[in-house]
Amino acid sequence: MARAEDVSKRTVPDGVRFIVATVDVQGGKKRRFVVQMVGYGAYGERWIIDRYNIRYSLRVNENGESQPVNPAAMPEDWDLLRTDVLDKEYPLAGDPEQFMPVLAMAVDSGGEDGVTDNAYAFWRRCKRRGVAGRVYLFKGDSTRREKLITKTYPDNTERSDRKAKARGQVPLYLLQTNALKDRIAAALEREEPGANYIHFPDWLGPWFYEELTYEERGADGKWKKPGRGNNEALDLMCYAHALVIIRKYEQINWEKPPGWARLPEKGAAKTTQPVGARRQEQHEGGEKAVKARKKKILPAWGGGSGGGWL
Repeated sequence: MARAEDVSKRTVPDGVRFIVATVDVQGGKKRRFVVQMVGYGAYGERWIIDRYNIRYSLRVNENGESQPVNPAAMPEDWDLLRTDVLDKEYPLAGDPEQFMPVLAMAVDSGGEDGVTDNAYAFWRRCKRRGVAGRVYLFKGDSTRREKLITKTYPDNTERSDRKAKARGQVPLYLLQTNALKDRIAAALEREEPGANYIHFPDWLGPWFYEELTYEERGADGKWKKPGRGNNEALDLMCYAHALVIIRKYEQINWEKPPGWARLPEKGAAKTTQPVGARRQEQHEGGEKAVKARKKKILPAWGGGSGGGWL
């Protein structure tokens, strides 16, 4: 793409305030988790930080060879989303000794039979481990609504026709995907850096832009694939924006942003304490401070919000 920028692979460009991870679950013969990292700055400006597939599990056969992931059949494979996604950190381009962790992760919970069950089970494990406040399960809303994102707690214990087990314990966010894709399409129209601009690194191949632009918007306002091509880049961009909206990103007063949305403090990571506000984990009872690891890492979590940016 002509406007792709020359940046080091898997580094955090200047201007990024936090990183969100999004995951698409792919089934069939090419089962995998598709992961995309997006760094957000102020006023909707954002950068693609990373994109990769998780194809192999920690399971091995009798020869010691790694087995392919199977998100529908193997619940334990989902734990890779913790170690290989949620716990990842990226060095700052301007100061490689500083690292920025992932703020939160959104995961598509639909797909082959078994995927939804395993997605719910993964969220429950995250809750037991104290990180559920950073993990969000998404699904496209089958009902057209004015509300862009609807938070639900599925409970189908009285319905024998439902395969996925849900007891009203796991939060599931239903997305108006057509409206979200309209927002991404509008952002792609902007040609100069600034509010709502999307930055692309030059290490992304043509395949990425083919995914990003594969869908077409019909006269009815619905986005559809004209064939069997891939559209993961677009879906994952939508998930990222839905995630930051849930985190009240659009309500931030950028003159007084919350700790998790502040720019990194240059040079502050020379100590063993995290830069800026303390890293926090959100629990159901509120936000609970946790000890920062003794590493030069920027804060991943915080709370609070202010005025609007739109």
